[in-house]
Amino acid sequence: MSPDVQYSPADVKTDDAPSGVMRWSGGLRRLARPRAPVERLQRVAVSPGRAAVATTLCTIAALAVWFLLYAFYLSGLQEGHAQQLLYSQLREELALETVPFGGRITPGKPVVLIDAPSIGLHAVIVEGTSSKDLTSGPGHLPSSAMPGQAGNSVVYGRSVLFGAPFAGVRNLKPGDLITATTGQGVFGYRVLDVRGPGDPLPSPTKLGQASLTLATSAGTGWRRRWAPDEVIYADATLVQGKVQSAPAGRPAAVPVIDNALASDASDAVLFQLFLELLAVVLVCVALAYAYTRWSAWQLWLVAMPLVVAGLWLVTGTVALLLPNLT
Repeated sequence: MSPDVQYSPADVKTDDAPSGVMRWSGGLRRLARPRAPVERLQRVAVSPGRAAVATTLCTIAALAVWFLLYAFYLSGLQEGHAQQLLYSQLREELALETVPFGGRITPGKPVVLIDAPSIGLHAVIVEGTSSKDLTSGPGHLPSSAMPGQAGNSVVYGRSVLFGAPFAGVRNLKPGDLITATTGQGVFGYRVLDVRGPGDPLPSPTKLGQASLTLATSAGTGWRRRWAPDEVIYADATLVQGKVQSAPAGRPAAVPVIDNALASDASDAVLFQLFLELLAVVLVCVALAYAYTRWSAWQLWLVAMPLVVAGLWLVTGTVALLLPNLT
């Protein structure tokens, strides 16, 4: 309605008034529509103590999820990549006949290619059985004979972490064939049985002149899949290939960290963990400062790779503190 138009009470009828308009003594006045009441949001005051507890719980939950992701998936990717590199190195050294099979061998060096078709096992065995050595695949116990040599050869392997290469050892059956390729040739072993704690050892007659024992962890009850607490062994006797003599110079004993279900809590590992945690803290401080200077997308672009790399390093070192057969 234009403000220049004048209305008198005589000119306007009640029934002619438009919707929302009524007669008044001085003319027509438009009625304002009632407005809905505006609800104001009130901030709930949270005490600093509760905020700290909530932040701590969220951080612990996030770290737990990350550890599970690393343990059951990412560590397997790490072990698979290491196996590819070890296989290429071992194949080249087999062709050049430079694979070591006697004396003191550097821990972590590939020495044997093992195959057990009945359980889908195809892996490169490295020298050494510490937690660090077994992150790359199964490991040969240095104080035992090499596969194919006279005596008993012992190979350790994980059943949960880092690809769980020996998770199927418990499923081996008597008569299954295991093949080991070393610098001295190809040797076939026939499985005698799988034994656990308290089971009798096979007799020397059954083991023969040369034998192979695969060792891994196992458990009972609802924790057997993720928290094994005992050792099982698969014993096999040589049935293919000529028994080789063991060169002199092999170690008669191994460090404690190479024993079954041992962890590596040495000073070197703990110092490495300290440095990695310190690096993660420094990165977080730097990112907190960058938060006040950078845009959100710039911060995420830089923060994500650094945080994931830091967590990966720390979690990998923490895994060394767990039993080597897990």
